Amino acid sequence: MPLSPTIAMLPDTPDSRLLAELSSYSDDLSEASDAIEQALEAGHESPLWQPLTSYAVVAYMRAFAHSNVRPGLLAYVPVPDDLVEAHDMIRGYRNTTIAHSQSELSMSLPLASLTAEGTVRQVLPITIRHNLPQTTARRIADAVDRMSALVAELIQPLAERLTAEYRHASPATIAGWPVPDLDHEPADRFTAQSRRRRPPRFVAYWDVGGVPVDGPR
Repeated sequence: MPLSPTIAMLPDTPDSRLLAELSSYSDDLSEASDAIEQALEAGHESPLWQPLTSYAVVAYMRAFAHSNVRPGLLAYVPVPDDLVEAHDMIRGYRNTTIAHSQSELSMSLPLASLTAEGTVRQVLPITIRHNLPQTTARRIADAVDRMSALVAELIQPLAERLTAEYRHASPATIAGWPVPDLDHEPADRFTAQSRRRRPPRFVAYWDVGGVPVDGPR
């Protein structure tokens, strides 16, 4: 049945599943684009620079990661030859610095502050970290934009083909189309442990005024 008088979900077919997967990649890349553009707008000296550039890298690489619910984007579109170096740099930065702490961009030291006589006053731990350079952030922004455009090029003809296929479906036929499972829970039940499945399911977690409630009011 339609989700609303103007919106319906397509039947489960290989093409409709592919369209949903491409939409998922596009969403990942859109998040990466938003984050890196906001970082560049905020500037390298902003306290937002590190968290925004880090999230951009994570969101970008999420599109290429194989998961239990979809293959990586490379199953559908290759990285252009002139982007391979930048893509590998982003992947390496994500793996060694953002997702794990094992690169030379971060150094933790056990230091001691000394008295004027050269004796130890206090032991202090310190970590020195090198944030992403602005020139590198611009390379990431370019890679994100290029890969987003390639995904859009896959989506457009597929959406047009499905439009032509279903354009003449009758209201009675559309009434038999599936609907996703939409549910809600109080915010204190949020665990982020669920996995996407087919048929699609979406759970909203409600939290009003900082106090979990049983649902929308």
